Amino acid sequence: MLSSFYAWSIEHIKGVFEAKSEIDCLRALDETFSQRVEFTFNGTSLSRYSLEQVILAMVRGSGFRLTVDWQNAVEVPRDSSNRDGILGGYYVIRNIRKELPGMSRPILFERHKSVNVVIESELPDAHVDSRRIVKLALVATDMPMQHP
Repeated sequence: MLSSFYAWSIEHIKGVFEAKSEIDCLRALDETFSQRVEFTFNGTSLSRYSLEQVILAMVRGSGFRLTVDWQNAVEVPRDSSNRDGILGGYYVIRNIRKELPGMSRPILFERHKSVNVVIESELPDAHVDSRRIVKLALVATDMPMQHP
């Protein structure tokens, strides 16, 4: 039996956003998202290439300093071995740098994301964890980070 979809998602999403290089981020993207992923962002359908470019821009712009903080998730396996299933979750990505008009330097933001994903194994071999996100619907908003 494979790990839970929540444990898998925590590991893979952190791998994508907390990557310390562009190569690591691209590898994590390939290990997380199917090449045929169906992706909507705030109600707009986008390509996998667009997904990759949005993430790379965010990771590069932060200087590879993003952090992911999962708040919660609900998962529903479609089989007893956790090869296929659905996950809905909420997490926050911190340290996003944005340049705003009239500001002399970038401001730090955090992105609050609600995601609904379908995760499926891409290979028939039950001994290989070939799970990838094949459908991703996310709703996200950016807010200035609160400093203690």
